[in-house]
Amino acid sequence: MSSGLPIPWHKNNKVEPANPEEHPLHPASEKYQEEPSTHTQNLNKEGKTDFDDEFGEYKYNKFTDPNAWGPALRPYILFANLNQRICENAYFNNFIIFCIVLAGALVGVQTYDGMDDDPVVLALDFVILVFFSAECVFKIFAEGMAIWRFWFGPEWKWNNFDFFIVLACIPGLLDLGKQVVVLRLLRLMRLAKVFRKIPQLQMIVMGLVGGMKSISYIVLLLFMVFYLYAILGIMMFQDNDPFHWASIDLAMMTLFRASTLEDWTDIMYFNIYGCDSYKVGGGIEYCDLAKDDCAILLPDYIDSAGENVYLMDCSIENCTGHDVNDFGETIRHVYNQGNLTIYNSQVLCQAPSSSMMGAPIFFISFIVVSALVMLSLFVGAVTMAMADSMDEMKADQEEKDKIARLEKGKQAAEALKNASVRKMSSRGGFANIAEEEDDEEELEEVLTGKMARERARMKTLLMAAWDGSEVDPNATVEVPFEGWKRTYAQIAQKMEKLTEANWFQNFVTAVIMIAGAQVGFQTYEAEDIKHADTIAVIDLVISTIFTIEVAFKLIACEFEPWLFFNSGWNRFDFALVLGGYLPLDFDLKMLRLLRLLRVLKLVNKLPQLQVIITALMMGVVSIGYIGVILCIFFYFFAIVGMIFFGQNDPWHFGSLHMTMLTLFRAATLEDWTDIMYINTYGCEIFGYSDVMNDALGGAGCGSAEAMTRGQLDRSVIYNGSPMSSTFFLIFIMVGALVLLTLFVGVVTTSMEEATDDMKEKMELEEEVQKVAEEEGIPQEQVEMYRTVFGILDLDGGGSIEEDELKIGLDAIGRRPSDEELQKMLLEVDESGDGEVDFAEFLQFMMKKRGMMLMRERGRGRELQRMAGANS
Repeated sequence: MSSGLPIPWHKNNKVEPANPEEHPLHPASEKYQEEPSTHTQNLNKEGKTDFDDEFGEYKYNKFTDPNAWGPALRPYILFANLNQRICENAYFNNFIIFCIVLAGALVGVQTYDGMDDDPVVLALDFVILVFFSAECVFKIFAEGMAIWRFWFGPEWKWNNFDFFIVLACIPGLLDLGKQVVVLRLLRLMRLAKVFRKIPQLQMIVMGLVGGMKSISYIVLLLFMVFYLYAILGIMMFQDNDPFHWASIDLAMMTLFRASTLEDWTDIMYFNIYGCDSYKVGGGIEYCDLAKDDCAILLPDYIDSAGENVYLMDCSIENCTGHDVNDFGETIRHVYNQGNLTIYNSQVLCQAPSSSMMGAPIFFISFIVVSALVMLSLFVGAVTMAMADSMDEMKADQEEKDKIARLEKGKQAAEALKNASVRKMSSRGGFANIAEEEDDEEELEEVLTGKMARERARMKTLLMAAWDGSEVDPNATVEVPFEGWKRTYAQIAQKMEKLTEANWFQNFVTAVIMIAGAQVGFQTYEAEDIKHADTIAVIDLVISTIFTIEVAFKLIACEFEPWLFFNSGWNRFDFALVLGGYLPLDFDLKMLRLLRLLRVLKLVNKLPQLQVIITALMMGVVSIGYIGVILCIFFYFFAIVGMIFFGQNDPWHFGSLHMTMLTLFRAATLEDWTDIMYINTYGCEIFGYSDVMNDALGGAGCGSAEAMTRGQLDRSVIYNGSPMSSTFFLIFIMVGALVLLTLFVGVVTTSMEEATDDMKEKMELEEEVQKVAEEEGIPQEQVEMYRTVFGILDLDGGGSIEEDELKIGLDAIGRRPSDEELQKMLLEVDESGDGEVDFAEFLQFMMKKRGMMLMRERGRGRELQRMAGANS
């Protein structure tokens, strides 16, 4: 660049233009130098030109162009460009992401006792605040003469969010109390900016976001259904079952609970038989006012304010921690709202009634409509959205994978190119030939390496197939050794054929099954002792067989034993065998049992099973990314849950790790409403038993230790939290019904893709067999051509393209012109998709071979004619 000044171009995840200085509005361009005023033409209010799209996301920015301002401002503009380069630096962005994760982790650490004021934690928190503040400063100055664009530019949402977080975290600047913890934790949401860098994670997030619109309509439809059933339920069951139907909000939450299939039958039975007959279920116990002793639920008197007063008898009850009124009486707090009275999970049954016909019809129809139909739409919405996003991303990802495989294939082709060439000898093996010499001339060349001989064999097969020559597909390169080396090499070849034989692999598989059964039998301790000698003999035989298998495979590698360890299964087997002979004091039963995993290698013989295994393997990575999303989601809700409920519910929200476990339990819909009701009514009113309080060791409901958590007053243990229903409703909707649905979506999408791939392979194989039958090709010859096809298919994509064909032919010294290659592809590519599959390749090779035979016959007849003429 002639000016030597920083380029005022902003990027947004695009590849930098190869020659941006050639743009007429670039400061270094000739047109810019000739007409300096040109760069001010067609500028919008953000200082960008109408020519921005020429270089995609790299756009000219007047406000950061040193040539667009006077000499006095040029140093500041250069400083702004320096800040811009810092903000766009990959290392800086990765460091900020690390700080975000660390800041979120510190929030969790500070929830533990004594860590909130720990000097190390406080120091780290301060350092992170400095880095976040510096990031905001860098971004503000990076805007040059338009610093307002930090708050109103393209990134205004994240920038304002970050700026507010920084201000909120500065001690004493904003008095937000403990809510600043939540705001600081929200910075984890910025991790969404890096999702697009990981294709699988991007696919999941796009599927989730794409399904949100459909999910919102489903939620609206569910709300209308819930509202209608709530009104009907209140009319039918309010008097008998006040805990579930006392008000419209309780009825709606009850129906949401039932739609998740959480203890819905208990709610139904309460109303089929009445609260006086069916008393216990769903976390509560009804007390029949007419039959049971319900004194604990009845007020002792009504005070002057009209409030019910419930007294405790401290001579028979533990009054520790309970409130005392102005008269010195110890009182208990009983939830009393309308006809709903609750204390210690007991509910007063005042007007029992049964509904033998109405209740079953009501609940069965609701479960069918809501749980079995409408909630299933969540699965469909997310799955369909993920399928759409996968189709959009699949092409890009396949192209990237193809490039990576092609590079690896080029390396293999280069190794093939450097390999010695072999020809078929009269003894049935391969003999050496030189590429540029007569094909009939045999040369003596020693190929000492097993891999080198294999490459020579592959190259010879490819040359013979391409030239239309006859070749034995089972032929091997003659062993070029003498003496004991020759003998050992011959043994190695036999060992290789032995270990690859079907009967040997089936035998080893049978031994693996027996070994697994033996480990299971040994779990019966009495039988293990009784048959100890027999089991020891079987164990010795199995270990010997596995040792022999490994030894055979090592010998099969000839003088290159390290080739054995190229296979992951071989490394696994070697570790198990070696571990069995080491003098270590640990049980190898589990390791031996893991050998059963080797049976998965047989799935190739069962196509339907192969589809399932392939789908699972394809979904493993995506499932891992779903786990990352879930962890972030759970972590966020865990911190919020501890803030809201830690004081009232120490069993479920007393520590970060227990809170995470609680949320995972709720996400699986296992008794999640019990946790919600504890925090809706308070631990003194619902849910807490003496067993739970005893297990907490003095830190249970209403204890002094529990009261130190949070800034709430003690009334929370009998009033609950108004945030409980909202918290759990959002968490269950998003965490259980949406995020966990992603697992179904990933597996379903992977299964569909694996099924399509398997279908294509089966159709291709049918086409191959059809060609083989029409041309009369023996199966061994088909496999030989399959090997040749694999050599040319450098990227392993199952088809050959022009570039691959060119590289492969160059490796064997065949260099047709581009026109000849295109003509070959047009001739062989019957489907017209620009790619040649194996069936088309096989048919082409047969045509080529037929033409070669016709030329040879013609040459033979010409030689006979010439010989006859000479005679």
